[in-house]
Amino acid sequence: MPARPSQPARPTGDTGSHPPPASIAPRPQFVTVASGKGGVGKSTLATLIADLWTLAGRPYRPFQVDDQRRLGAMLGARVATIVPDYEAAMRAPRALTGPFAPLYDACAEAPRTEACVLLDVGANRVELTALWARKAELQEDLAAWGMSAVVLVPAPIESEALRQAAATIRAFAQALPQASIVFVENQRDGRLSELKPRSDAALVWRSELAPLLDGPGRHHRVMPLIEADAWSAYENHALRFIKAMSLAPIEAAALLGEEVSEAKIMRSAVTAFVRTMRAELAPLLPGIVAPGEA
Repeated sequence: MPARPSQPARPTGDTGSHPPPASIAPRPQFVTVASGKGGVGKSTLATLIADLWTLAGRPYRPFQVDDQRRLGAMLGARVATIVPDYEAAMRAPRALTGPFAPLYDACAEAPRTEACVLLDVGANRVELTALWARKAELQEDLAAWGMSAVVLVPAPIESEALRQAAATIRAFAQALPQASIVFVENQRDGRLSELKPRSDAALVWRSELAPLLDGPGRHHRVMPLIEADAWSAYENHALRFIKAMSLAPIEAAALLGEEVSEAKIMRSAVTAFVRTMRAELAPLLPGIVAPGEA
């Protein structure tokens, strides 16, 4: 692991020749999307963030520590995969934490590269990733590098998914105490507001998850259902949001096996979803908005 660099010097003196604040790009962020349960929309959310950065012209470096490797399937070979060696760990415990070194290096280089760092953490890697962050004292270093941390934890409205979301939030709140922790309500299977008060999911929400979101640096955001089952068709073809929105209707119809009119409806649904999520996430991830853009 490289030595921790000192905090980059900040400019001093007259700033009158610099662009106005609205045109200055926000500082790079370390963004983690994690969940202790699979199939909750985690990789979809990570792909969306990558595409929003792309649309805003922001550089980023993506990593995944996930057996499913779905982010790599969507973004391609540029995604660096962290592979802890559990067999070797019996003889050398550092075989579990050592593979995280490239992730640490990417954060250390962010003040120079201005690239955000995106980490997709799979269901059975939450505890290990949080442990590595604690042992590496990552929070202290992120502060020295001028990087803020954001941890997004998506979950549909189902009791076990909510329970695992609470466990994930507790793990990362301990590992990155200064991070913004965001519960992302995936409305794929319904809404929290529609839960029956005595249901198991409502009980988990009230007793375990909601109390963790009460306080500074804790947030609740909504990921709405994409109408017309539009995204699943594109996702099955490993097409990113930016590709789904840019495909001509005739081309999309041929690729997806749909009528042109249906392809147009699907593209419209995906575009509406991206716009909604951009508005939901922009206060927490200012890098998804191009410099100077309202």
